[in-house]
Amino acid sequence: MTGWWAAAFVAQWSLLVVLALVVVALARQVGTLHLRLGPRGALEIDTEGPALGEAPPPMPGTSATGSRVLVGGPGPSRLVLFSSATCPICEEVAPGIGVAASFAGMTPMVLHDPELERAYDVPGTPFILVMDELGIVRAKGTVNNLEQVEGLVDLALRRIGEVPERRAS
Repeated sequence: MTGWWAAAFVAQWSLLVVLALVVVALARQVGTLHLRLGPRGALEIDTEGPALGEAPPPMPGTSATGSRVLVGGPGPSRLVLFSSATCPICEEVAPGIGVAASFAGMTPMVLHDPELERAYDVPGTPFILVMDELGIVRAKGTVNNLEQVEGLVDLALRRIGEVPERRAS
């Protein structure tokens, strides 16, 4: 009987090693696919956030610095980032909002306001709204990096009909 137990023990460990190798191989394939696909644009879903082409009602909100700001309504073109203090992706995206906004001639706004997020039907953070001078939403979406932010800004400018000068690469 001890021979069977020893054989079962060796077979079990052999299968465990094979399974570990299969998991490593699959992880490598997922990484390869991720590299091949490259970066994706921001996730712009029609049913999330304020409707495209419409002006959401002006509402007060709390900025990342704690000051009260008015979001929506007529004013300068705005690049609005809804973020959370506990969101690690927001911490990576927020520093680039000012640069992306100034490149497009917009005013940056970084908001930490769950109540305003609910009022504007924001699905989660980080979420971007690009609004024109009339307060009309020209682009929106969930973002994960600065490239997606820049993509939404470019999309909004194309929808408005303004194309900024390209930076020298």
